[in-house]
Amino acid sequence: MTDKLFNTPFEMSLHILLLLGVVDSEFTIERITDYDFIAVYAQDFGFNAPALNGDNGFAFSELTVKRKLMKEAVKDLVLDGLVIAQDSKDGIVYRLSSSGKLMSNRLQSEYALKYCKVIKQVHRRYRNRSDIELSGIINNQSTKAGRR
Repeated sequence: MTDKLFNTPFEMSLHILLLLGVVDSEFTIERITDYDFIAVYAQDFGFNAPALNGDNGFAFSELTVKRKLMKEAVKDLVLDGLVIAQDSKDGIVYRLSSSGKLMSNRLQSEYALKYCKVIKQVHRRYRNRSDIELSGIINNQSTKAGRR
């Protein structure tokens, strides 16, 4: 057992529960990861919100690791019955089960409330964008950040 909490599948599991709970929709793992990344580094994407995990000069280099952790986390959540996976025209999509909704509603820390507020803003801005467009937006922002 590890005593590490941050940058683990467990931390990403909490993010997934909050994200799917507040948006109440079904998403691909790519969209979940991209929404989460944008929310955590919201200010870099033009949102009036501070970076939830603090300022980090290496934020965009974390994305590859975040994708791996998200895949592990969503797998664990499906196995635990908190998230349901199903086929769709976009590939496999994930949504909360009824027990996942209960768990999501119990997450009420200050961090969770801030995260949910930002996720709502992220979803409003990007809900009509495809997963490919969303990844392109992150890549473009990464290029801009690298030039600073």
